[in-house]
Amino acid sequence: MAAVSDDFAKKCELKQNETLGRFVVARCDLSAGETLLLEQPIVVLPHIGDRRCFKCFKLTATFCGKCRLLSLCEDCAGHDERDCQRLRELQLSDEQVQILQEKANTEVQPALACLLLGEHQHSRPLFEEMSQMETHLEARRGTEIWNRYQAHAYAPLEATGVVKQLHSASGNAVDEILVQRLLGILDVNVYEIRAPEQGGAMRGLYRRAALFAHSCMPNLETAIDDERRIKVFANRQITAGEILYICYTSVLLGNEERRHILKTGKCFDCSCARCQDPTELGTHMSSFICSGCACSGGYIVRQLETGTWQCLLNPEHTLKPEFVSNMLERAKEEIFHARGDIYRLELLLVKMSRLLHGNHYLMLDLKQNIASVLRQILQNMAHSPSRKVYERKIRVCQELLLVLKVVAPGISRLKAIALYELANTQAELARKLYSEQEQSSRELLGELNQTEIMMREALRMLLFEPVATPEGQMSRSMLRELKELQNDIKLLQDSNDDVVN
Repeated sequence: MAAVSDDFAKKCELKQNETLGRFVVARCDLSAGETLLLEQPIVVLPHIGDRRCFKCFKLTATFCGKCRLLSLCEDCAGHDERDCQRLRELQLSDEQVQILQEKANTEVQPALACLLLGEHQHSRPLFEEMSQMETHLEARRGTEIWNRYQAHAYAPLEATGVVKQLHSASGNAVDEILVQRLLGILDVNVYEIRAPEQGGAMRGLYRRAALFAHSCMPNLETAIDDERRIKVFANRQITAGEILYICYTSVLLGNEERRHILKTGKCFDCSCARCQDPTELGTHMSSFICSGCACSGGYIVRQLETGTWQCLLNPEHTLKPEFVSNMLERAKEEIFHARGDIYRLELLLVKMSRLLHGNHYLMLDLKQNIASVLRQILQNMAHSPSRKVYERKIRVCQELLLVLKVVAPGISRLKAIALYELANTQAELARKLYSEQEQSSRELLGELNQTEIMMREALRMLLFEPVATPEGQMSRSMLRELKELQNDIKLLQDSNDDVVN
């Protein structure tokens, strides 16, 4: 059974209204970094298109040799024995098993995993609690996703006789509405979890974490460790009675991108302050440069009420929605093909800067890619990186931080990592210039003192991350680097004092 920390009951209060459905407010004042929830998932599932072992969650093409329905890798001897036994009791024919195995990469296995929770007495309370989660069922009815789930989940389960033999927690037979509800619950409520392999992702469903409402300017942060336990903590000071929000999307996406994800996947429209502002709080993360305006400040933004793209200075200057959509899709494709190639990325940045604001979310994506490649170049001293390489990375980090300070105020892992990258690069450049006698020891000391301030701030934010996460491990490395930096500063101070004396 999924374990829940006591913090949630002490610090959170569940409420409900017509706009948000069920949501959570702070029961008491909360300090920045304070933990509200530690929780294990009800169920862990692959993304659609992946087939993962139900024991270790590694990608696999094989099935359990006993039940023959759930995926199991060759390294694992078995999965949950109660689930296995219940599926064996179905006594499906080889032909029926083959039908379900052929659909294993679709929604069949997630639907089965959820239905099995209702088959056992020990997990039935979890199934009943899961059934109360938001589904937006009526909004989904008849949509493309509804039809896909009918064809790829319910139809094969019904054709093989599985739905006739399984029962819901209430004892009623499984029908299409129940299957659609369960898959809708997954779509609306799951969190992304790191998979065992590098860069892979899975989905986790959590009892309490699913209750938090969404805002693109959240007051909560979430982190999921290697044991798939979620930690929810305040990213700023929160007053008793405030609604508690997490962000269901990336804060580094533009308004239209975020709203599209929320509408198609979660079935609601966000009305937060950022979504209501065409300039996205002055960051212009979705703005185009107006070619019709001779002066600076001519940016074309999407008007929320009309959906039209108009210049802020001259409303007669517009862009057609079809042009915007096509241009962004082409840009995304070009960015994808340029990944890892610093020359193509820089050329693409110059090209796109003629059309997009420097803070446009695709420009930020490009800058993140550039920073990543520059990090690799600087870490490989065989490249003998020049001063310009260091300065370029510093400039990119500074530009990213200017946006993050607006869209991710308070504690933010994105901001912490960008700040660390900036501090680290700035310190390395200062040491390089000092070693090449282009900087005095006093100038080096000044740079390292500034670096220490940034490193402390980055570390302060990352120390709230669970230890068993990449960010948690990074904070441990940063702590060691900070101590080394402080030793260097002390040596320089002593050296400068000796020269003065």
